[in-house]
Amino acid sequence: MTTVKVIGAGSIGNHLAHGCRSKGWDVTIVDLRPEALERTRDTIYPSRYSVWDEAIMLATPDEVAGKVFDIVIVGTPPATHLGVATAELRATPPQLMLIEKPLSHPDDVAIRDFVHLAQESATRVLVGYNQRHKPNTHKFLEVAKDPALGKLVGLSSHMLESWDGILKAHFWMNSEKDSYLAFTDQGGGALLEHSHALNLMLHFAKELGQGNAVKVDATIDWVNHESGRYDRDTKLNVTLDSGLVAEVRQDLHTWPAKKEAVATFENGSVVWTMGDSSDSVTLLATDGTQKNHWDLPKKRPDDFLGEITHLGDLVEKPEQPSSLDLESGLRVMEVALAAMESSAVGVTASVSRLGVID
Repeated sequence: MTTVKVIGAGSIGNHLAHGCRSKGWDVTIVDLRPEALERTRDTIYPSRYSVWDEAIMLATPDEVAGKVFDIVIVGTPPATHLGVATAELRATPPQLMLIEKPLSHPDDVAIRDFVHLAQESATRVLVGYNQRHKPNTHKFLEVAKDPALGKLVGLSSHMLESWDGILKAHFWMNSEKDSYLAFTDQGGGALLEHSHALNLMLHFAKELGQGNAVKVDATIDWVNHESGRYDRDTKLNVTLDSGLVAEVRQDLHTWPAKKEAVATFENGSVVWTMGDSSDSVTLLATDGTQKNHWDLPKKRPDDFLGEITHLGDLVEKPEQPSSLDLESGLRVMEVALAAMESSAVGVTASVSRLGVID
């Protein structure tokens, strides 16, 4: 049986633990704080999935020290991701490690050091952008790769959602300032917390033959508060290898939430959307009329099933490629760092490579 160690008993830790259990895997949730483990058992997990799963083991780090797992999932706050992952790779390296998005807080030195360690390790390191393995993403690419659409002339990706949606999922918090969310330097803020939009754009760009990001022109709206600051709204124009300029928008004030990506072609456009009860893909003609529509009903746990299934596939067939490999997470951080530079100085910034995975 596949064994999984989920580090972090917060929101994402519960989601991914539940997904792993849906596969029948042996799951242990680990957290430094016994009270966080109790909250998972007594409140978070049963409120989301009807009942606590008695098969899940709960443990502090000392209680599982030295035990090797097939998969380790790092679901702690972003500023701790690389430290936790480094400790795991050095002490008890698993076959697979999934680091929840974003890969890290914005620290290029720490990221480079981790990339070097990961390249030397036998563990395959992934970054958890689960949107890449959802049915609407697969359908979007299937439709968008139709040669009849002609040349790609535009690409945009938006993740617009206020604190209301985030805090609803983190009901034990009084405000965003109770966690990393209100601190961009800790991996919060719109640019990193909502980086699914940036990640999707990069994924679609590569799959549609546009290459990687090379330059970024960014406008960032900052909010200063008594203990730090965060970016509430980010607007990025990202130049790709092909010369196409893609547009990415992420914010923390739009409500109701709007999560959408659009690929515009000479002969029409394809729209990707994410919702609470369903996702969808829509094919539009050049005049905006609908030619086809695919509605994909779902529940919140379904958002993670494709990602979890992919982990299982990689355990069984380690040689197969993965769109979640560390390099994909690095590309997001590279653009994010360039965006911060661009916004700070008011000019377009080049995207600097943080590392390349062979």
